[in-house]
Amino acid sequence: MNLARLLTIAAALAACAAHAEDAKPAATPAPKPASTAPAPPRTAAPNAAAPATTGGAAAPAAAPVMSESKFLGALYTAIAKRTPAESPAGDGEVTASFHVNAQGKIDRVTIDKTTSPALSETVTKILSSVEAPPPPGGSMDVGQTFKFRGTPK
Repeated sequence: MNLARLLTIAAALAACAAHAEDAKPAATPAPKPASTAPAPPRTAAPNAAAPATTGGAAAPAAAPVMSESKFLGALYTAIAKRTPAESPAGDGEVTASFHVNAQGKIDRVTIDKTTSPALSETVTKILSSVEAPPPPGGSMDVGQTFKFRGTPK
């Protein structure tokens, strides 16, 4: 099985896990989904925050951190909303790696494999327009394969 296929499977699992977490009641802890597919590549180290000291007073509670699977589900949903069902550039496939910064903005895109320079440009534009929630750990490197169908004539 090639890496692009594994990334696509991992993305689908992450989206399913995110939807499953939304459906669970708040009182019961959410079990982690079992998966045989590896998670999307993550090379960015989490940004660890030093504990706050307030001179003996209790520090205010930090905002809850989104789980990695829920983040990936939100990210892939945002990408899907911006990806056209049909492409005037024709049929083809593009595999891209990209970096999501601490603000949830994709700030670096690398085209790993493509069948068309025009489709590569389309993918770069799609990813540059995505706005996602901040990733857990501060930033994250992710991959995605895009499959395009040509616009019927």
